[in-house]
Amino acid sequence: MIHLAAVMILLVLTHIFCLAAMSERKYSIRKTVLIYVAFGAFFISLTLAVFALFGSSSANTAFVSFTSTIFVGFFVFILTSSDAFCKKLFLFISYSNLFCIFFCIAILVCNAMFAALSETGTLYARNIVRTLLYLPAVLVYLKFLRPYVCVVPGTKKRTWYSISLVSMLFLAAFTSFVIFFYAGYDHEGEAISLFAAVVLIYGSVLWVIFGTIQHMDYEMKTELIGKNVEYLQGQLALAKENELTAKTIRHDFRHHNQNIAALLQKGDIKEALHYIEQYDESLDVSKPKEFCPHATVNAILSSFYIRVQKDGISVCISADTPEESPIADMDFVAILSNLLENALNGCKECGSYGEIRVDICSVADKVVIVCSNPCKPDLAIENGMLRKRGTGIDSIVLAVRKYGGNIRYDLEDEHLTVCIILNF
Repeated sequence: MIHLAAVMILLVLTHIFCLAAMSERKYSIRKTVLIYVAFGAFFISLTLAVFALFGSSSANTAFVSFTSTIFVGFFVFILTSSDAFCKKLFLFISYSNLFCIFFCIAILVCNAMFAALSETGTLYARNIVRTLLYLPAVLVYLKFLRPYVCVVPGTKKRTWYSISLVSMLFLAAFTSFVIFFYAGYDHEGEAISLFAAVVLIYGSVLWVIFGTIQHMDYEMKTELIGKNVEYLQGQLALAKENELTAKTIRHDFRHHNQNIAALLQKGDIKEALHYIEQYDESLDVSKPKEFCPHATVNAILSSFYIRVQKDGISVCISADTPEESPIADMDFVAILSNLLENALNGCKECGSYGEIRVDICSVADKVVIVCSNPCKPDLAIENGMLRKRGTGIDSIVLAVRKYGGNIRYDLEDEHLTVCIILNF
């Protein structure tokens, strides 16, 4: 039983490592580690109990230990990852398929190469072979596949659920192979050929699935580019409006000069000075509001300020973003444009004309963005994130992840506050 416990510890560590590689961490490192430790303790205790009850080489042992691991592992993965449920479902089913494939290969390799080993030796050998198979697979995922999976939002739920269903069908087949090979039924040769064929088919399907994920990534980037084009069009309209204002000022400037000249000719210097002061005040009123030296951030905030003023909504904005920032302009557009648009829509949806507050500050090596607005009281927030979220919020989350940052929503007194931290 001690040898079995040692093997199970190695196996559960492999499970935890793989789950962590697939997860977008939701909780603090300390809380996540505690959850994984609880999972490990439960997994080892359950496996030892199953082996004691059914023996080490029965189909019941394989079925009960495998299905219970699947259910508990799925619950832990859903709990600890912040991704959309549809993405987590696909990732976990794919991992389960990979586990089944490596489990079967480990059994076949040990039967062919280490048939003379004792029962304890066979347990160790199978687990070591399975772990050795996992290492390159996880490295390939982290290096080549994870970047695509991470940046694709979970808004395309129908697509994610479709590829999850396909993966689930393969999981049923691979589970059958696990039980068959583990129990050591007859006709193993025919089963190996069938297993190899199913693995090849699954590999082909995975190729198509990750092509679909790449296509979703392309669609997401296209939407983001569209958002940038929309922003640039707004800036073009604002530039045209400013040019028209400048033409009007230039046209009226001659009249102002004539009035000043007439007052000076009459010797009314005080009146002329008073007229100049009034003219300066009118120029200050018509001057575009400047919030910070950063051109892109200032342009977004200025455009938003003009827009909400036209809608009769009060707004308070403060920003200290320097002229040069490590945050890319496109990411500022993705975050601020969606954030401010959601704030404005939140005010309109609840029929409130309360104040929208936007604060952007640079602290050491971080950019902190806080936005608060009135909202409907029935908004659902779960673990610091809106339960129902659209493409706009997913674009914000993806931009935040690029900088290893954090985003958190809070609802208090019918006011929604979002805090975003970007590291650089």
